[in-house]
Amino acid sequence: MEGWKYYEGLKVFIILKNKRQYSGKVVEIDDSSHPLVFLTIIDKFGNHVKFVHSEIELIEEERQDG
Repeated sequence: MEGWKYYEGLKVFIILKNKRQYSGKVVEIDDSSHPLVFLTIIDKFGNHVKFVHSEIELIEEERQDG
């Protein structure tokens, strides 16, 4: 679980198993429902999006230019 906390506060690109793609900043990692870990991001449109870690197919840290 500690591995998911790494992404908190970072800008990421995510592809879910259902092939939806998101780009945004991770604003919360909720691991209080062990073994489930919920990630909340604010996407590039300003929407809050929440999903469970087991639905993530790919997560990459995005470079922050400047």
